[in-house]
Amino acid sequence: MELSSPSYRHEMSLLVKLSTLINSSLNIDEVLENALDCVEEFLRAEVSSIFEVDRAAGELFFRLARGARAGQIKGLRLQIGAGIAGWVAQTEKPLICNDPGHDPRFYQVFDARSGFQTRSILCVPLKARDQLMGVLELLNKRDGGEFTDSDLELLTILGNQIGIALENARLYQRLNDKLTVTQEELKIAEKKLIRAERLAALGKIAQGVAHEVRNPVLIIGGFTHRLQKLAPEQDKVQEICGLILAELDKLSRMVKEIEQFARLPEPRRQPLALGAFVAQILEEYAPTVASEGIRLESQIDPDLPPVLVDAGLMRLALHQVLDNAREAMPGGGVVAVTVHATPTQVELTIKDSGVGIDAADQPYIFDPFFSTKPQGTGMGLTTVHRIISDHQGTVRLRTHPGAGTEVTLALPRWLDY
Repeated sequence: MELSSPSYRHEMSLLVKLSTLINSSLNIDEVLENALDCVEEFLRAEVSSIFEVDRAAGELFFRLARGARAGQIKGLRLQIGAGIAGWVAQTEKPLICNDPGHDPRFYQVFDARSGFQTRSILCVPLKARDQLMGVLELLNKRDGGEFTDSDLELLTILGNQIGIALENARLYQRLNDKLTVTQEELKIAEKKLIRAERLAALGKIAQGVAHEVRNPVLIIGGFTHRLQKLAPEQDKVQEICGLILAELDKLSRMVKEIEQFARLPEPRRQPLALGAFVAQILEEYAPTVASEGIRLESQIDPDLPPVLVDAGLMRLALHQVLDNAREAMPGGGVVAVTVHATPTQVELTIKDSGVGIDAADQPYIFDPFFSTKPQGTGMGLTTVHRIISDHQGTVRLRTHPGAGTEVTLALPRWLDY
C-alpha cells in the first residue's frame, strides 16, 4: 500500500483518531464507547461488541454491546472456546467468518435470543502485555458486503490499542478504588486519634476532679452515717439518710472508676497466650455469676498465635466487658465467649443474651459518663476502649434491643511469631 494512497491516509487518520479518543479518558466505559464508535464508523459495521474475560469462570461476558437489539443479549455469557468469540479468545487469533451459517464454530443462541441475523463476523483478540483482556467483534457490513483481509488487519491493529487502553483503564479503576479505601481508612484513623486525644485530656482533668470530689464524699458519708445512727429506727430521717448513702455510694464508685481511668499506665507488653489467659479468667468468674443464673460458654481456638499485651490491663478490660454483660441480664442468661485468629489479628468476642442497647444510645456507648443503666457510672466501656486502643487494637460493638450485645476486642498478632 502506497503511503500517499487514500486508503493509507484513511487508515492513518483512523489510528490517530482512535488513539486520541481512547486516551482522552480513564473511565473504562467511556473508553470502550469511544473505541467502538470509531471502529463502527470506519469499518461500517452494523453491530459491535466487546467481550471481557472472566478467568475464574472460564467465560466471556459482554462488557459493551452496541447496535440493533444489543439489549437482548447483554446478560448472556459464553464459554471460552464456544462460538466465534470463544474460539478467538481460546486461540488468541483473529478471524473472518463471512458464512457463519455453515461454520460449526458459530454460536446461534445470540441470534435466536435477539432475533438478529448475522451474515458476517470480524473478530479479534484484545491483548495487553501479552495477556488476553477480551475480544472485539463486529457483525455485518452496513452495505451488505463481506469483511476483508484488509478489514481484519486494520481491526487487529485497532484491537491492540483498545486492549492497552482497557488495561490502563482497569489499572486506573483499581488505583481509584484503593485511593477511596485509603481515604476511608484515613478518616477512621483520624476519628481514632481525636478520640484518643480526648480521652488523654479527660484523664488529666478527671484525676484532679476525682481528688477534689473524693474528700467531700467521705465527709458527707461520715456525717450521714452518724445522723442515721442517732435517729430513731422508724423516723423519716432514716429513709432520707438511706437515699443519701445510696447516692454517695454511686458517687464513690464513679470517683473510683474515674481515678482508675486517669491512672491507667502505658501498657508494658509481653507475649501472652490469649486463649489460656481467657480460659483462666472465665474459670475464676464463673462461680460469681452462677448464683445469678448466668452460664458462661466458651469456644477458644487451640492454635492461636500469641499477642503482645499488658496482662494486667487486659484482665481489667475483660472484667469490665463481662461485668457489663452480667448487668445486662438481671434475670440470668448466657455469656458466650469466643477467641479466634484472623490473618492479622486475634479477636476476643463476648456476647450476652441480655436486653441490648437502644439504637438512639449506640453512638454514645464509648463516651465517658454515658450509661444506660441506673447504677452505671459510664466509665466501663470508655476504659475498655482506651486499653485496647493503647494496644493498637480496636473495639467493635453489635447490639439489638432485646437480642443482646456482642463486644469484640481485636488485638494485632505478635509480629515476631
